Amino acid sequence: MKAALFVGTMSVLLMATASAADLAAINGTWSGNWTPKGGVLDAVTVELRSDAAGNITGKFLTPVPMDFSKASFNRTTGVVTFEAKDEKSGKQYKLEGKLKGPELIGTLGANDTVGEVRLIKWTFFGR
Repeated sequence: MKAALFVGTMSVLLMATASAADLAAINGTWSGNWTPKGGVLDAVTVELRSDAAGNITGKFLTPVPMDFSKASFNRTTGVVTFEAKDEKSGKQYKLEGKLKGPELIGTLGANDTVGEVRLIKWTFFGR
């Protein structure tokens, strides 16, 4: 009985740790490109941050610098979604993708133009 209780407790702790690790994995700068359907490859860089409560914030650095107006992360599916509006052009950007290790793969839309996006998390291996 004690062994079953121990195994059950450890399973809950490991799941809680994995969820927290997944959330922390979002933090950082992600860079790559998107290809609008029928368009030309374009650079995309975003900064993503999460807090202890699970709130996601961030901003696009390219193609246009702008803060997110909405952002979310589903820990179960690994899907991250965020939106921002370019005040100069009026374009509404929305990215929806799935975290797969250091990659964020999905779609990016700018108004009615949608295309595939692939971002890689920046890492630094210092001396």
